[in-house]
Amino acid sequence: MLDLDGNLPELRSEKRRRGPDPANTIHNMNFAPARMETWAIWNETRYMRHISFTFADDALKQLADEEVSPSAFAPRLLFYDPALFHIAKLFEAEVSREGDSPRLYGDSLSLALLLRLSAAGDAYRTPARGGLPPRRLRMVTDYLREHLADNVGLLELANIAQLSRSHFCRAFRMSTGLSPHQWLISARIEKAKELLVSDKLPIAEIAFLTGFADQAHLSRHFSRIVGSSPGAWRRQAAS
Repeated sequence: MLDLDGNLPELRSEKRRRGPDPANTIHNMNFAPARMETWAIWNETRYMRHISFTFADDALKQLADEEVSPSAFAPRLLFYDPALFHIAKLFEAEVSREGDSPRLYGDSLSLALLLRLSAAGDAYRTPARGGLPPRRLRMVTDYLREHLADNVGLLELANIAQLSRSHFCRAFRMSTGLSPHQWLISARIEKAKELLVSDKLPIAEIAFLTGFADQAHLSRHFSRIVGSSPGAWRRQAAS
């Protein structure tokens, strides 16, 4: 639940039996496994805005095999977890943004959502510790540099590192201090700087060559990381 005006809807797993008491917040959450019947009752609920996630069975099975006990995905109604709510808000911001979303970012958010859901269910297994071995880290970063303009997915990178997606994300962050998506954005910015200095290409074309959706997308990340716009940075570098 993102926003609510009026009474909170009641949710039941059985039509004639009252459901659990809601958490002390309007941002209640519900997790219903596939084919589970649920019943909702509204009484003086004037306005409601919510976000829904649907998980593929094969994705849940793979995650359960890798990271969590299947008991993590037992039904839960009217609970609240602040970390889950934060991830849901990140999803809301991303789907509201114009243009296509980067696959690597969407994959990472989805994985974070599933892992947090399992942690909230007290069924999370202790993660493996340690970063990526140097050779595997180099293989992953070389692959990312060679595919800067491609919409790379998390599974591709995890396969190169020969790890599960969640283990890969933790190990990559431990080795680099960045998530795979953050590292890719930084690498794209470095490549854009090379092109801004060495070529007279239009900034819009440089954005395309480095994997950004358009010039505005490049400018937003460039200004955040470098501290100035691509055009201003190019003029300063040329002086």
